[in-house]
Amino acid sequence: MALPTESLHAAPFRPSLVNDRAVPLSSLAPGCRATVTDVDASTPEGHRLLELGFLPETEIRVVRRAPLGDPIAFYLRGGQICLRRSEAARIRVLETDPESDT
Repeated sequence: MALPTESLHAAPFRPSLVNDRAVPLSSLAPGCRATVTDVDASTPEGHRLLELGFLPETEIRVVRRAPLGDPIAFYLRGGQICLRRSEAARIRVLETDPESDT
């Protein structure tokens, strides 16, 4: 049986833009636009995503997927970057309104 105090210390508070509408970047279809809310940087792979420019509040567009779904090409910060599906799953995004695309 768990002690009541264990649940208080299970996860430290970490302020971020993550909310209930955020989804993994890997789940978006080609042509979708989104804004990065959070990146799981708990591993060296996650730190590398931050170095590549996947920072909170960055706007991203899904360009295309390979025929078998891996890798996925993204347009951000003036260039294209391809990520594996497992890497893109570490990035949480909020999909932007398609009507705002002009």
